[in-house]
Amino acid sequence: MKCYNCGKNAMCTMEIEQDKHLPLCLDCSIRYQNMINQQLENIERQINFAMDTMDDVIGIYGVTPRFPERRPLIHTGGVTLNNINVSNSEIGVLNTGTIENVDSTVTVLKTEGNNQLASAVTALSEAIIKSDELSNEQKNETLELLSSLSSEAIAPKKARKLGVVRALLSGLSGMLGDVATLSAVWEKVQPVFQQVFGI
Repeated sequence: MKCYNCGKNAMCTMEIEQDKHLPLCLDCSIRYQNMINQQLENIERQINFAMDTMDDVIGIYGVTPRFPERRPLIHTGGVTLNNINVSNSEIGVLNTGTIENVDSTVTVLKTEGNNQLASAVTALSEAIIKSDELSNEQKNETLELLSSLSSEAIAPKKARKLGVVRALLSGLSGMLGDVATLSAVWEKVQPVFQQVFGI
């Protein structure tokens, strides 16, 4: 069974109506769930704003219930995904959804037999997470670029957006080229990406 969205092998199904399910691969399933979570967060913020407005009108504050503010997950224990290892001292405050996306992409790359690129993505991800020279915000931004780039790598060749790929490679080069602990890793993995995309 193939994924409804991208054509890769499906690993789960998404219910869109009663008794109607669409097959999805692991990567598309994670992306879909992240999209749903973002939509729910936006709805919660709108409801909280409406509650604040009602409190302001009646002049009594803190009476109507609110959704708790969503904050990035803070991990205090070691985290090990299927492919990317993150230890206690390295995790800090990172977007675990982005890390999960990268990790699932590595799984797909291995399944498709592209072990060289899978190793490159894993090595770069772990180097970014371990870096003492990047702030958590910079780490999250860099991991987002890597997530988008690796997602293009698992897309069918005809569906790849080479203009986007070039921009992502340029963005990563700009962010990692001046960081001593990461520039050497980037110099090793960049040619692997370029070879995969034929750039």
